[in-house]
Amino acid sequence: MGEKRQLVGDYNFCNVAGIYEPDLSAIMPERQLNGMTLQSQYVYGGFTTAAGKTYIVERKFIGPMSGGNYILTNRSGEMELAPESGRSAKGERVRDFEPLRRNWKSKGMLHDSAELPIDLTITDDHVSWSEGEAIQLSGARSAHGVQFFAPARSEPLGYASQSYWVTGSVLGEPVEGPLFFDHLYFQHGAEWKEYRWYVDLQISWNVFANKFDDGTVEFGHIVRGRQGWSAGVVVEGDRASAICTDVGGDFTLDAQDYVATGTYDLGPAGVWNFTADPTQQMGGFNKARWGGYRAQGGLTRRQGDDRTLVNGWTWLECFADRIRSEGLVRG
Repeated sequence: MGEKRQLVGDYNFCNVAGIYEPDLSAIMPERQLNGMTLQSQYVYGGFTTAAGKTYIVERKFIGPMSGGNYILTNRSGEMELAPESGRSAKGERVRDFEPLRRNWKSKGMLHDSAELPIDLTITDDHVSWSEGEAIQLSGARSAHGVQFFAPARSEPLGYASQSYWVTGSVLGEPVEGPLFFDHLYFQHGAEWKEYRWYVDLQISWNVFANKFDDGTVEFGHIVRGRQGWSAGVVVEGDRASAICTDVGGDFTLDAQDYVATGTYDLGPAGVWNFTADPTQQMGGFNKARWGGYRAQGGLTRRQGDDRTLVNGWTWLECFADRIRSEGLVRG
């Protein structure tokens, strides 16, 4: 896409960013946020078994509707879409929303005996997620939320995300790891994968959480984009470790255009490094996207942080052609 005229009310896609104390009553679906309406919600995460295998789940809600749950695992040695994804609950769900509680259940018109029932409850402090024999997860919120907002005349963007640390089972196997609950605000009536932020501006999006041996959880979103769009927010407990809207750094790419390594310079707060796990390339998930989109898993650590990590996981998505065109390939 070509350069747009910058008119009054446009700010070259620059963000303000920060942390927030989760309060679901402040983000009820019918309530606008900075003039924008809630367009979609995502529940997703990456969970590790005692043997070191990874399970990834991702479910998107638009109002009461959901296209199903992507359930992926690398237990075969590469990340594959599990057959149970095809049986996950789809279509209209019954919502029971209160100011401090969200619940989705399988009592919609498309539910039948072959479909895995869903019962997902989220509060400010706890999550419980059940989908038959496929998913049984629960746990507490691990830190304050992270947020950023890019004002614009016609294409604004607001994002709010909070993290939970869960245990339970996926496909019957005991797991542990981070679960993320995201709220996405943008132009009413638009679809994210048709919106300029996806089709043109986004370069990479890193969502990570790490649990250390003292029980502390580090949680963050680090975004790189074109035309001045970037945000890096990292939090532990109720304290921000980093808030940056001018993220630097670069990437290395593998032969399939996945990120092999990534460096994120968050200014005075320090540098965070991403290292890919080649067995966590989400090919089955990527087929539902377009435009050269790649999603993968791995690990993100702050450079120089020598604390003992007991569990950690990163969701990273990128567009390799944009990494190259912006000169962000490490030379």
